Parts: sequence; C-alpha cells; structure tokens
Amino acid sequence: MTALRAVTRLVLLRARAHRLLLAAALLTVLLTTAVLATLTAYAGAIGDSALRHSLRSPRNAADSALVVKADVPADRREAADTAVRQAARRVFAGLPVTVRTLVRSGPYALPRSLQPPSERSGDPALTYVAAMDATQIRIVEGRAPRDAARGVEAALPETAARRLGLRPGARLTLADRLGGPKVRVTLTGVYRPRVADAPYWQLDDLGGRGVKTVDFTTYGPLLAAPEVLAGGRVSSGQSGWLASADFSRLTTARIDELRGAARSGGAALRGQSALGGTTEASTGLPDVLDRVQRSLLVSRSTLLIIALQLGLLAGCALLLVARLLSVERAAETRLLRARGASRTRIASLAALEALLLALPAVVCAPLLAAPLTRLLARQESLARIGLHLQVPAGARLGVWLVAAGVALGCAFAVTLPALRAEGSPARALPARGRTGVGTNARRGRGRTGASAG
Repeated sequence: MTALRAVTRLVLLRARAHRLLLAAALLTVLLTTAVLATLTAYAGAIGDSALRHSLRSPRNAADSALVVKADVPADRREAADTAVRQAARRVFAGLPVTVRTLVRSGPYALPRSLQPPSERSGDPALTYVAAMDATQIRIVEGRAPRDAARGVEAALPETAARRLGLRPGARLTLADRLGGPKVRVTLTGVYRPRVADAPYWQLDDLGGRGVKTVDFTTYGPLLAAPEVLAGGRVSSGQSGWLASADFSRLTTARIDELRGAARSGGAALRGQSALGGTTEASTGLPDVLDRVQRSLLVSRSTLLIIALQLGLLAGCALLLVARLLSVERAAETRLLRARGASRTRIASLAALEALLLALPAVVCAPLLAAPLTRLLARQESLARIGLHLQVPAGARLGVWLVAAGVALGCAFAVTLPALRAEGSPARALPARGRTGVGTNARRGRGRTGASAG
C-alpha cells in the first residue's frame, strides 16, 4: 500500500509539473474518443432506422409480407387460421404480427343480360363472393352488406359497378360454375380499396382493381358478410392470409436471424396438415433484407473511412503532444535513469499517467454519444426522406467497447515516446557528466602509472 501511494504521488507530481501539455493531451483523448463513439452510435442508429424505413416503405411492404393461400373447407378454416398465425410468428422471428384474411367462394357466372349483345354467345362474365378485411375497403355508395335472413347481400367494386351499370338495390342471380345451387344477390353498396396498391390486395386474384380480362372477364369480388362464407350459402373457395410484421423494434443485429426464420418458416408452412395439400406460402422478405444489408454495408464503409481519417489526425496530434512532453521531461528522465530507475519503471510511470488520461474519456464519451447523435439526427435531410432516428437513452455495449478501445489506443500513443527511451544508464547521463567521469577515470589511471614508475 505504501509503494502504491508513493507511485501515485510521483505520478501526480510529474503531471503537475507539465499540466499544460497533459491538459492538451487529455482534451485530445476526450475529443477523439467522444467523436468516434458518437460515430459508432450514429452508425448504429441510422442503420436501424434505415432498416425499419425500408421494410415499411410501400416499395418493399408487399415483398416483406407473408402471403398464404389454401383451399380449405369451411369446417377447417378455424384450425387453418390458427396454424397460419402460429407459423407467421415463427416466420418473423417472434416480432409482433398482424394477420388479415380474404375468404372467397368458388366461381359464379353473372347474368348474360349484363354482357354486351356481341359477347353473349361466348363465355359468361364471372365473379365470386368474398369476406374481406373491413379496414382495407371504403363504402362510397349505399351501405355495407349484412348477414340477411334470405338471399345474400353484397357490395360491388366501384370499377365493376361502372362497367356493368349496376347500382345499390340491383338484384342478381348467380349461377354456380361448379354445379351448385344458384345464389340470389342484392347489391347494397359500392366500395373501393382504401389504398389501391396495399399489400392486402395480393390475396385478391383481381389485385383490387375490380375487373380483370384474360380469356374471359371477371368482376369482383362481391363483398359479403363473413357469416355468408361460413354458413355454406355459397360454394367453398380459396382462403387467403396476409401476415405483416411490426418492424418498429427491429435492429440490424437481428437481420440474419430474421432472414433464416423467413426461409425456414415459409417452407414449413407449406407442409402444414391443417391447410391441406394445395398450400401456397411465399414471402420476399429474405431478398428485401439482402438488398437493405448491402445498402447498409456501403453507408457503414463511408462512415468507417471518416472514422479512420479522424483517428489518424487524432493519433498524429497525440504523438506530437507526447513528443513535446517527452522533450520537456528529458532531464527528469535522465536523472531517474542515473539513480537506477529501469526503462520498464519509467515506461510504467508513463503508462499509468496515460491511463489516468484515458479514464475520463472511457466514462464520458459513451454518455456524450447519445445527445450528440440526437443533434446529428436533427438534420433536415433525414426528415425530408422520412427517416427518424431512434436513439436509446443509454449507450449500447458496442459504443462502450469502441470508447474503451479508442481511449486505450490514445493511451498507448501517449506512452510510446517513453517506451523508446534510451536503455543504458551511462548513456542516459548528460554529456557533461559523462565527460567528468571519463576525465576522473583517466586521471586515476595516470596516477596509478606514475606510482608504478
């Protein structure tokens, strides 16, 4: 304990004697560590925000969703729905998931009277009845269909209603193309998609457009109450599920985990017995994550170049300060060497002093990184593209590790001149001292020779 106290007292005395240079070194170490820690925090925050923004953007939203289609009988739809929801959570690696459904009937033929006279000899126009997510549609005329006691109430897409010349109140008789009974439909309203290019309309064979012509024309779907599809009043058709994840808490550290879960989960879903043998399950999430990861790699490379340039400048400044400090202490170092201090001892004193300079930087730099990152996040260019950084209140482990590594590197730069100190005590003496020693030695040899003579 006494030895430690003596060493500490010596280090403090040495520091007080050269406090201006040490203050410059302390400021350089603190600024360097704070800037590089802030760049690390900024790179992490902007990477996470860019990832979330990309996955939520309309361009990638459809590809990031999970689309499942299967021909499921009415009595097995509940079990199939449970299986899809459980599988969706696995596909998205445990992220919160929203599942929307579209349950449709088999194909029905519209009355021939709705076709132009020149087309009535060909294939009839087709339609189908569907129960859809109410949040994805908007009634623009009339009212939404209900579960009527007699017949089927339905709403027609605005585009189809315009093409067919139908309005709320019209009555239609649909012929089942699969040989089932006819269905009498009363139109109660006209609807349109809330967002025409929303991912939900991947479940609709018509893509939410209301009309599609290939070899024949299909109109629809006819929107009906869910009870109509579940009650057996129309034929059974395909069921569709769209699962979309909430990416608001996703970080770049989980990209590989999410990509692996999406690939394995989609394949496992196609083998679910509850969905039958004609299941289609697809998601473009792995490809989206690959594109985003490549973009993040480019942006991080740019930040790394900036960090290396700043580190190089800071290293040069620290070496300059350390060299000046070494020159100022040259006489003190020679005195210590002359009194028997080893090169290792002098280097250890310099290293302890350098660690005392690095300690404030290790503590303060990560704490300053968060407010400095928020200051950078206020740039108008980020807000213009809709990118809002979410900076955590406390620094992440990576920021602390970078701060510690940079501070230790700065401490080594400050210690480096002391490590290059001369190793021989005789050579460490001043020139005048060495001359005196040599003269006395020669005089001694002269007197010894004279006595011998």
